[in-house]
Amino acid sequence: MKIYRVAIIGLGGMGNNHALAVQAEDDCQLVGGAEVDVGRACSWKERFKVDAVFDSYEKMFDQLEPDIVINATQSPLHYAPTLAAARRGIHIFCEKPMARDLVQADEMVQVCDQHKVKLAINHIKRASLYNAYALNLIQQGEIGQLIRLRAADKGGRKSGNALMAMGTHLFDWMRLFAGDVEWAHAHLLQLDGRESTVYDIKDAREINPRDQNDGLVLGERCFASFRFKSGVHAEADFRAETPGDDRGYGIDLIGTQGHIALRESVGTAMFIHRGQHHLPQQGWEQVHIEEEDNDERGQPHENRGRLFLQRLMLRDLIAAIEEDRDPAASGRGGVASMEMINLTWESHRRQERVYAPLTPRDHPLERWQREEGVNS
Repeated sequence: MKIYRVAIIGLGGMGNNHALAVQAEDDCQLVGGAEVDVGRACSWKERFKVDAVFDSYEKMFDQLEPDIVINATQSPLHYAPTLAAARRGIHIFCEKPMARDLVQADEMVQVCDQHKVKLAINHIKRASLYNAYALNLIQQGEIGQLIRLRAADKGGRKSGNALMAMGTHLFDWMRLFAGDVEWAHAHLLQLDGRESTVYDIKDAREINPRDQNDGLVLGERCFASFRFKSGVHAEADFRAETPGDDRGYGIDLIGTQGHIALRESVGTAMFIHRGQHHLPQQGWEQVHIEEEDNDERGQPHENRGRLFLQRLMLRDLIAAIEEDRDPAASGRGGVASMEMINLTWESHRRQERVYAPLTPRDHPLERWQREEGVNS
């Protein structure tokens, strides 16, 4: 059995989660980490008993020569390390969103292809066993023809920030069931009900200093519609609600003869409603997959299932390397998810339906500011 030598960039919260998954896998060896914050680096080094901790990912690549690097940083630090790793023949598992704009995301995929390395994005919901179960039910006709998806954010963020932080997950999850997007039509609002304008474009950290560093964002509430090439229609709502308990987050798979609800951002809750979805008296049945539902001992409830799913994601990346295929949560899928976010902003700007692929590929909010002469 080949042992894959794994290193991690970014040794904060997600760097700890990924390290737990690596050390839980028999065919993986955690060999090092890179972190600029001295305190985080020391804590991580002590916790995981790894001596090789660097202040530069390039030093780590050159000295350790890992087989796989996990980039657990935020979006501004995804592009350059991915290119550097790919050019050294190192496979990459990258946090989401995969980049700041589609230009960067496209190049990340292209360079990985050129150097024959695999690029996976941490769209963790891809690993849930409930997805395969739901797909099988659809294929068997349990809910009739799949005609519509309905997605909802979990609240706690204004929509611009939520699109980058959690919309990338929701949109990737939707694509798993509906395929590639054909067009988008979106409407962005401020909390007072007025339409978002170019003057409402802000840096994500300006809206919330504690949020992810995801660059320019727009909107406080968002209502987006998508048409998929498969013929499925979808709606996604980002309502800027107060934080919930995560049970409202997820997607509904609506068929002509039933309805499947998939909920929660890490561990999954699944319900099925057989019969036409506008007949509530027919009731809902909860579905359980014990292999996934069992909580890991010692894991807090808000991380229910995280270690289980991260291990499955890592196993899939290794299988993709050995089978020479794309990972299930591939870089190409990461680009497609980002494109749905960009289509949302561009549709609102133009006040019309916008088709994929989106051109040009630069950030639509930056372009809008340039065209209107507005400084960020």
